[in-house]
Amino acid sequence: MRRLLSDMKVCCIAVSLTAGVILAAAAFGIVKRQSYTNLAEQGNYMEQLQVAEIPEKLAIRSCSELAEKLPDAPIILRVRAEEEIEHLFQTGRQKVHIQEVYAGESLKTGEEIYLFSEHWRLSLTGEPDSIERGFVNVMEVGTEYLVFAAGQVQGLDTAVPVFELYDDFLIAPVFCYEDRDNVIVPVGEESTYVPYRDVKNNEFFAETEKALLAWEELKEKMISAYGKVS
Repeated sequence: MRRLLSDMKVCCIAVSLTAGVILAAAAFGIVKRQSYTNLAEQGNYMEQLQVAEIPEKLAIRSCSELAEKLPDAPIILRVRAEEEIEHLFQTGRQKVHIQEVYAGESLKTGEEIYLFSEHWRLSLTGEPDSIERGFVNVMEVGTEYLVFAAGQVQGLDTAVPVFELYDDFLIAPVFCYEDRDNVIVPVGEESTYVPYRDVKNNEFFAETEKALLAWEELKEKMISAYGKVS
């Protein structure tokens, strides 16, 4: 009987601890979501944040990998950004209008979808507070982009279907059909984060000229393969 009571006590403690962890995680998620909402309500909130520039060696290696693998992406689209980025817990999404389908049998020109990426998120830890983008800037509303996606996210109760970006790479596979002037901000030895306000007009965030050149060559190759805006 004593052993049974002891086992029951241990079981109750374990259940209580598990419930406590779940409640703590839920509370943390609610607090962080509220933080995202409060910050995003400020018109210039991104200018209060930092963003990372990709180091040269990583950029060159990643761009080489992207050049080889992006043409095999399940979904390749020309899209127009319809709404501003929405920041959710640990991810972000943006509504787009499909202008042309290069790959992806289930999709049609004229449809609206959400694109989401685990690269797209706010990090409000203070180390530093940052916007994470996979080194590619937010899509501008009304502007057209070439995007590479992996497939539709199932099980989400949304009126607009959600598609995950082809996220197997360090760099988000999103390319603006327009040209952008990309500036490079010098970084310190401990971090490649720079003030977002200093690079807010960039398309790509690169630490060096060689890193930027690798990405520009990749962009030119992809845009040439899938057409420029007429």
